[in-house]
Amino acid sequence: MTILGFDCYGHDAAAAIVRDGQLLGLVEEERFVQKKHVADFPVQAIRWCCEVAGIEPAELDHVVYYWDPQRARLQRAWHLLRYFPRSLGLLGSRGGKEMAMLRIAQTLRDTFGIGRRTQLHFAPHHECHAASSFLTGPWDEAAILTIDAAGEWDCTWMGVGRGLDLQCLKTQAFPHSLGLVYGAVTEFLGFKFASGEGKVMGLAPYGDPQRYIDRFREVIRTRPQGGYQVDLSYFAYHYRGRPHWFSDKFYRVFGPARSPDGELSDRHRDVAAALQLRTEEIGLHMARWLRETTGLKRICLAGGVCLNSVMNGRILLETDFDDVLVQPAANDAGTALGACYWLWNTVLRQPRTYVFEHAYVGPRMTHARCQAALDSLVGAEEEVDVLQPADSSQLAAQMLADGKIIGWFQGRMEMGPRALGNRSILADPRSDAMKDLLNARVKFRESFRPFAPSVLEEKSGQWFQTDYPSPYMILVYDVLPDKRHLVPAITHVDGTGRVQTVSRKHNPKYYGLIEHFERLTGVPMVLNTSFNIRGQPIVHLPEQAIECFLTTGMDALFLEDFVLIKRTESAAAQFSADALRQLHAAAAAADR
Repeated sequence: MTILGFDCYGHDAAAAIVRDGQLLGLVEEERFVQKKHVADFPVQAIRWCCEVAGIEPAELDHVVYYWDPQRARLQRAWHLLRYFPRSLGLLGSRGGKEMAMLRIAQTLRDTFGIGRRTQLHFAPHHECHAASSFLTGPWDEAAILTIDAAGEWDCTWMGVGRGLDLQCLKTQAFPHSLGLVYGAVTEFLGFKFASGEGKVMGLAPYGDPQRYIDRFREVIRTRPQGGYQVDLSYFAYHYRGRPHWFSDKFYRVFGPARSPDGELSDRHRDVAAALQLRTEEIGLHMARWLRETTGLKRICLAGGVCLNSVMNGRILLETDFDDVLVQPAANDAGTALGACYWLWNTVLRQPRTYVFEHAYVGPRMTHARCQAALDSLVGAEEEVDVLQPADSSQLAAQMLADGKIIGWFQGRMEMGPRALGNRSILADPRSDAMKDLLNARVKFRESFRPFAPSVLEEKSGQWFQTDYPSPYMILVYDVLPDKRHLVPAITHVDGTGRVQTVSRKHNPKYYGLIEHFERLTGVPMVLNTSFNIRGQPIVHLPEQAIECFLTTGMDALFLEDFVLIKRTESAAAQFSADALRQLHAAAAAADR
């Protein structure tokens, strides 16, 4: 039996395919169309999933959509009536998407010829999030917390997973949404909703949360039994729709919004800091209620807000949960995976035989495909040497130890927004200058953005406050105080790092690179950031990797069996000031 799950018309469209309970693949549509967080119907992702399964789309047994457009229709209608006629703005902002959702069956027929042979299912949104974490996890019983902007009507789902079942204990309904508040303030700070929230998280440590924390505790109030409530007098999104986020009261309290190109002031940094702290407090409040109510020692997290790795790290370290599992594609892309297992386990009552152990489930590029891309290298032959070394991991480690910046394109692409060592840009974590160099001359992004460490799994406790595994770069830990001066490039301004622990079992080639680097330097980690520039998705094709390599400050590109090396002492130093300004402007435009 083959099941396809997919999401679209919100953000982060993706598709996943499962056969007889085993995951064959998952990929985001953005990787094919190179448009970040694209919401369109995922034609390319669905086509790739069927190719992986060796079938035509019309041969699928089941298709599961991540949203039930019929669910909560009465609640939505009552909400529109309550705020009428102001709510016409909300109807206008969502009406088109909901109509597209209702036409999903027709779209599948028109695009792929999927007909009566295939059963179509509409899965509840938050249960897809919950299933993506719990039903693919290793535990037979766990608490579950999913937090995002909004599903059909709910914005938070708290419950328990037992065996094949997902039991809801409590929900938080629209418009009281932690995700929408965080997204609204993201836009207030000049970044983009459902895209720039990670920037706000990175900016927050530069600010003083105490300046505005009391105000944010008014904006989002805790309630008994793990609840919270948004003070809607600050907002307008619940009747005008996005992007009309705020009432006049918000601007009176927090000042004018920052334009996307505006300077970042202390006020902006302080707002980010207070928002982030309040988000952590609300997350801890809900997690602690689940721990007390269920008595369980393990918790599964999913939903876009659970990409907030600082909050996740605090839930692990500051609650009584012994184990925390976070879905690496916690955003809507992960619901494609969850939809498949919601149907397979919860609806069809099939036994749980699959455990999600790594995120390397996307497309792989063959040697021949990479060779074809290299054959198209016209005009760059005099600038680049192409090699096929016997041990690329050892060569990469030596180049990193020598201060070079490399692209690392290997194996199957990761799912989710974090690069985990298969579509990564790597550098030396020991360099004081590396963070600024990467941001300015490779990534072309804001100077406050931090970089993550990829550390050998068994060595993480020697460098960070805990040795708890973090394979998906979705938990933030303190760097041990006596180690911070040794790895300044991955130590954020507040002394933390967003850790990825790397195991030999799940990524032997990347593990080997870090192991070689440790032999050379004594440091069992490398700096890891996603293989893209600001405003662009992670690269998918070899041609995209080569273009990114040639037009940025990378010194070498490790493209499967091939290595491309620039004939320059330091590629990052070669750009002129005018060229850098043009590249930064282009990246900023793509980001918007």
